[in-house]
Amino acid sequence: MKLLPTSNLLAAGLLLCQWVSAAAPSAWTFADATLQISQKGAEAGPKQKFTSTSPISDALSLKATDSLKILLTTKEGDTAKRPHQLFLFVKDTESELESFFAFDVKESGKARLDLTLKDVPIALLSSPSLSLTLALGSFGQSEPLSVEIAKVIPTLDAATKKALPAPGPKYQKLNEIHHIFRAEPRSPPKVISLVFLGAVAACLPVLFGAWFSLSANVSHLPKSLAASPIAHPVFFASLLAFEAVFFAYYTQINIFQTLAAVSIISPVAMLSGSRALREVRARRLNGER
Repeated sequence: MKLLPTSNLLAAGLLLCQWVSAAAPSAWTFADATLQISQKGAEAGPKQKFTSTSPISDALSLKATDSLKILLTTKEGDTAKRPHQLFLFVKDTESELESFFAFDVKESGKARLDLTLKDVPIALLSSPSLSLTLALGSFGQSEPLSVEIAKVIPTLDAATKKALPAPGPKYQKLNEIHHIFRAEPRSPPKVISLVFLGAVAACLPVLFGAWFSLSANVSHLPKSLAASPIAHPVFFASLLAFEAVFFAYYTQINIFQTLAAVSIISPVAMLSGSRALREVRARRLNGER
């Protein structure tokens, strides 16, 4: 067996390492990151450093007049490069409301963000604690990065709180609505119904007395039935059917069922009534009353 020279083995190993490193996907990260708080009318505070694995440990207290400056350099793997997106997310840890602010990034990967507390939406200013999350990524196979870098406690004085407008409505999931439908209308008590029924029944003798006083001739009934044996009974039955439907509506059925029944009885009453009136008119023209 012939062994390969040592130089050939070394070259093959270097090519294999280079191929593995090229095939392994890189990830986005950042370096030389600092955060600095500046107060209005005073010198800027000290720069606080942070990385993707070690955020700023102490919570930052910001007033309405303070400004926040973040400087960093974005990298794809080990190369400083400009990503497609680089944002700072300001999030309320309780309500999970958030807002984002874009960095100003150069081609060399150097990025900067100047943020004042008054730029934060009103809905977030009333929160007792806010989290700052850095998110960056771009096209390609490199993994994006999203990491929390600091905690912020908004500090607003009484005048600032009073000057803030009322927060707008929050669009979120509401509680389930249980509808309570109105109960079906009920008939009046039976006592009232019986009183009105008695009043109507008491009027019947007066009605019959008025008919006889106006020369109503009951003796013509057989002749009328003989001349029109179908129209008179059907017309009378349709009138009784109307009364039965109205009584049923008063006691148990609804308006839609009532209209359906009336729509069936009405054509019958119209046809039979017209035939019955023709027969009555023919007897009156003959002088029979």
